[in-house]
Amino acid sequence: MVGVGAWASRRWQGVGQAVMILGGIGLVAVIVLQVRQNLLPPRPPATDRREMAVSCCLANVMLGDLAGQDATVVLLFPERRILSASSEESYENGFVPPLRHSRGKLALKAIHMDGSARDLSAFQKALAQAPEATVVISYAGVPPGFDTLYAGRQSNLPLFYVFDADRTTNWVGALKEGHIRAVAIPRAGPAGRGGETIAGMPDQIFQTYFLLATPATADETAASLKQN
Repeated sequence: MVGVGAWASRRWQGVGQAVMILGGIGLVAVIVLQVRQNLLPPRPPATDRREMAVSCCLANVMLGDLAGQDATVVLLFPERRILSASSEESYENGFVPPLRHSRGKLALKAIHMDGSARDLSAFQKALAQAPEATVVISYAGVPPGFDTLYAGRQSNLPLFYVFDADRTTNWVGALKEGHIRAVAIPRAGPAGRGGETIAGMPDQIFQTYFLLATPATADETAASLKQN
């Protein structure tokens, strides 16, 4: 456009100069855009520290239960349309610090549910993808009727650690029996976004935003959920 403007200015001075100015502005804009893309690439989504705290807490409980044993750990996530990639990454990142202190060898595998997390058959189908699992960390909660999975079975089912974002009580029976070892539940009230800027250690963040139900506190925690 600058060349066209130079040619036009010899015949129509006003028009040519205007074209040259516009061309120069466009050229500068292209250069600025290229510099920004090269020197200032888009920043990836920041890790949500609340989500990290959930994984950190559940991982610490799990490591205490395993007591140095080797294990195959499945991270069970909801359908991809429900959980964002950034949230999934935050949950995965939360495992990193605790696993550094593991005395056993842990193999991690991520699985996404194909169907509703409230559907027992969809839950069973997801678990069938990892028959070797000795531990499952479920970020999809557990469906109604979950405790029936253990009916008549004394073994061959993994230990479960659960994050129940929907604040259900589907886990109470299995938790009291010890098949589920711990459940993390959001405290009452909207947490909103902004977990990227929260300061503090993971256990402090967890205590602020979440409850932890154990076999010993199953009934007490379930009752508090019904009150809020």
